[in-house]
Amino acid sequence: MFQNLKFILLAFIGTANIPLPGQVDTVFRVETMKKNTDFASLTLGLDMMAIGKGHIGEGSNQITTPGQFRSGITIGGVHFWGHADFYVTFPIGPNFGKKPENVSKFVNRESVETGFKYYPWALKPNAFRPYVGMSFQPFIFRIDETSNKYEYGGSRYSRFVSPVQLGITFTSQKFLFTAGARYNWRNQFDYYLSSEKMVPVTINPWNFNIGIVRYMDTDKGYSSEKSVDQLNIKYYVLTKEEAFDSWYVALGPSAALQMSRSPYLKKYVPYVHNQMIFSGFVPELAVGRYFHKSRFNINMAARYMSQNIKAFDTKIHVTRSSFALEAYRFLFNYRGFVPFVGPSLNLEYLTLDHKERIKVNDTKLALGIVLGWDINLSDVETSVLRTNLRYMPGLHLKVDGQKMMYDYLEFNFIQYVYFFNRVNTYKKYRKK
Repeated sequence: MFQNLKFILLAFIGTANIPLPGQVDTVFRVETMKKNTDFASLTLGLDMMAIGKGHIGEGSNQITTPGQFRSGITIGGVHFWGHADFYVTFPIGPNFGKKPENVSKFVNRESVETGFKYYPWALKPNAFRPYVGMSFQPFIFRIDETSNKYEYGGSRYSRFVSPVQLGITFTSQKFLFTAGARYNWRNQFDYYLSSEKMVPVTINPWNFNIGIVRYMDTDKGYSSEKSVDQLNIKYYVLTKEEAFDSWYVALGPSAALQMSRSPYLKKYVPYVHNQMIFSGFVPELAVGRYFHKSRFNINMAARYMSQNIKAFDTKIHVTRSSFALEAYRFLFNYRGFVPFVGPSLNLEYLTLDHKERIKVNDTKLALGIVLGWDINLSDVETSVLRTNLRYMPGLHLKVDGQKMMYDYLEFNFIQYVYFFNRVNTYKKYRKK
């Protein structure tokens, strides 16, 4: 995962003033690094989920919704020496399956899924292991009758669901094969079939999935004797140059997930009140400085989010431009897992454009919290992987006497952090 730097150890020892590996302090050891690298493995693969039948309406007007299939790409990691699997599954295209009769558009799906599985008995090659788990993802439902002549089609119902999971995994030498079931107890709701007519909907609480992922120990090379020597030399260089502190740049995909409903929508357009705002993935660019001795970090991050809320003849466009100044402290380092937490002060520019009704914008400060973790095995490398979560409680825009909520939970699952000061330091000792 990380690029090994080649140092002048012999030919230029006098010029570079770097001792041989055996002459530097032994900060990192083979046994310790082996245990650290065994802590987690990267996973990448495919998932297929079967969604059962449900129904909409009641009595003689009840419509049966057909079963469907959803395919997805899964990225994650097995942690805690095979006892936990943290993952994100990205759906690939639309669901496969039929539509109900007299329906022009039918959506019954879950968006990006973030979840975990717990294995009471650790995963190991050539063995079956049961698991229990839970996932968190937006659920989306929509049905457009063929008689629907509205400009923006039917309404969309959406909310967060958190189904529980139960299944079994077989581990080969390179792959994990999984079969499981999920139960979503929040499977009933009322749906606006038109701007004035609501009908009850029941979705099947059970769905089933199979998956195959490749697991890879991308940091395995860290535990070799040669790699450990390199880590000790890097530690010597950073100590000698007083260069553990470093500026960095970071980039990764961020998603904003709605945490509360908006009173403005409930009062003026109730048929979109239950349409959860989900930004999709947007780039998050950050710069900052890491202070090694105090385990302290200053971070500045910029994000832009845009969303259309549409149903029937209503269209509302909302945007959020956000610049964060954050200060957080790394709490501890457990086998390369380094959590952090701290305050996040954000400068927010919020807009709302309710077509043919009202336009509002405002600039304000918002105070929230940022937390997450780094995957950092040695603290001497030029890059790490970081996960960020942010929340600005109560953030809103006042529109026509009501609140339009912008208190999203922001989730940046994989952010690449590049310490360019360390790169410049190592260049002075790199083999020409």
